[in-house]
Amino acid sequence: MKILSVRVCKETKDKLEFLVSKKTFRNKSEAVRIMLEEHLKEHSELFSTAEFEGLIKEADKMSDRSFEELAAKVFKAQKHLCN
Repeated sequence: MKILSVRVCKETKDKLEFLVSKKTFRNKSEAVRIMLEEHLKEHSELFSTAEFEGLIKEADKMSDRSFEELAAKVFKAQKHLCN
């Protein structure tokens, strides 16, 4: 495995530590790795070159607001997780 350093807000760090304390994951690194792998597996369409290039062309035509709304739907997350 390779090491990847990431910065997260305190709220995210606290949530990861909570999951570790409840023995959901062995440690924060395992939690992030598994969650990231699951997310990438769920969104394999991001790695389809032809489809991805089409999405980029469409995104260029969208307003910033429309793009942010679409991104929120795609990633099933709030626009800003950290304040």
